[in-house]
Amino acid sequence: MTEGKYLYCIVSASEEKSFSLLGINNQEVSLVHYKDIAAAVSPTPIINFDRFAKEDFARFVATHQRVNEFLMKDYDIVPMAFGIISQNQNEVSRILAKVYLQFKMALQKIAGKAEFAVQIFWDEKKLFQDLANEDPEIKRLKENGQSLIMGLVAKLKLGKLVFNALENKRKEYIKDIEDSLKDCSLEFRPEKLLDKAMIGNISFLIEKKAEPEFDKKMQELGQKYGDILRLKYVGPMPPYSFVNINLGLGDFELIDGARKTLGLREEVFFDEIKKAYYALSHQYHPDRHQGTEEQMRKVTQAYSILENYCQSCDEFTPTPNQNYSFKKEDVENSLIIK
Repeated sequence: MTEGKYLYCIVSASEEKSFSLLGINNQEVSLVHYKDIAAAVSPTPIINFDRFAKEDFARFVATHQRVNEFLMKDYDIVPMAFGIISQNQNEVSRILAKVYLQFKMALQKIAGKAEFAVQIFWDEKKLFQDLANEDPEIKRLKENGQSLIMGLVAKLKLGKLVFNALENKRKEYIKDIEDSLKDCSLEFRPEKLLDKAMIGNISFLIEKKAEPEFDKKMQELGQKYGDILRLKYVGPMPPYSFVNINLGLGDFELIDGARKTLGLREEVFFDEIKKAYYALSHQYHPDRHQGTEEQMRKVTQAYSILENYCQSCDEFTPTPNQNYSFKKEDVENSLIIK
């Protein structure tokens, strides 16, 4: 099996340093340097992590997180998404050279900062009971719902009323928590809810020197809401939510669909891609032909996808006389810079 380099993060580092740190598959983590930045990597076979069992997948993800958290002790880091493997060390160096300015800007943005995730839970049944005691209309409808005659109508009205009341309460709690924490944070953004009882999952970007203040605010919120809400926060973590540079393995279905839209072979020069795009743009341009807006949109999107793929395969920009492969094995082994 071909051996590649697993990417954990990008750090500000110009000097060699060895770590007593094991990463994926218990392989030693090292740095690949370019100018004053470096990529933290470890050797690994080129594999698709999605094919592993749930337990093994979770173990790999935990290792990825552990390595990044270890490196955070000594470096500001721009974390990579889980599962990124480059074909070799030369490709890692090429990526660092190509995206150097973006990595530098990201490192400057998150210097001296960390991410904290604040998760907010409630007991919906208990809150409903509290609403029934506080709101006379909800209490009345709840009582009417026990009657066979009024039951159905009352239950429908009650359901709508409770839903609106719960949603208003949720928004009220979230806003209050955000307002309480925003003064000691630089940015915050909502994240996906991970549990049925979870009503909020918010990522905050915090200066490391502000962590004691953030902790104090969380303690105050915990006392304020008592048993109404359960508040949990996790951190410090690498700032996954606040850096926009993303490397991903090539999406064959997406790129193959774009290739077919432009009517291209599986191996072409970039000039051929441009010529196909210009020909179809002329054919479907809405200024020349009515009702072709959707076709034009698909052609433009296809060209953008293939241009980005070719840029990721090359040093800086697509080379006119470079032959690019859209074969399945080549696409799926490529790293796309998004």
